[in-house]
Amino acid sequence: MRVRWIGLTLALVAVGAAAGFGLGTLDDDGPATFATAAPVPASNPSIPVLPARPYTPDIDYPPLATDLDYRVHGMGRPGYRWHYDVPAGWVPEEVSPLYETRWRPADEPTVGGYSMRVKLVNEHRSNEEMVAEKEAAVTSIYDDVHVLARTDDMLSFRYREPTTNRKRYDTFVWFTPPDGASAEFEMSVVGREVDRPGLDSLRDHVAASIEKVG
Repeated sequence: MRVRWIGLTLALVAVGAAAGFGLGTLDDDGPATFATAAPVPASNPSIPVLPARPYTPDIDYPPLATDLDYRVHGMGRPGYRWHYDVPAGWVPEEVSPLYETRWRPADEPTVGGYSMRVKLVNEHRSNEEMVAEKEAAVTSIYDDVHVLARTDDMLSFRYREPTTNRKRYDTFVWFTPPDGASAEFEMSVVGREVDRPGLDSLRDHVAASIEKVG
């Protein structure tokens, strides 16, 4: 039976973050008066606001397209096997044989571009619990994390990648079989800001294709 996930059009949210606050200092050297209280000019200008730490520029690679062709791929073993669509021409990088694979274009650099990852999970947790666990993990690992969207089975966020200092966008989705009680399949897409339309299209297409086949 096919597991379907309705694609959510993510609202584009621009979030500005300041690294400090301006602190004013008042001059208290003037004579005290209670009859004509008035503001006293500051002896010094406010402390300058510290600028936000800049991100490292993205790599020079074409943005992820929204009109990709796909082919069906499978993972897992009999009794725990799933099918899902993969963009044509993308190549696999096995993270864990049979249970986790990352896909990206064959000519793309291995760092700084976009990719899709699929994983079979067996943590006996609901989709909602997986969402909460992932949100807690990313906020403890990464800097400048901003949650862009959160549902019962999906978490989308922006963050600062610690190794490269680049701004990255990541979305995770979890799937539970119709007769199941816990999440068994996890999919994620990650890329740059310029890739966001393509990431949304990739996520929606692949999510609609995922099914447990036995």
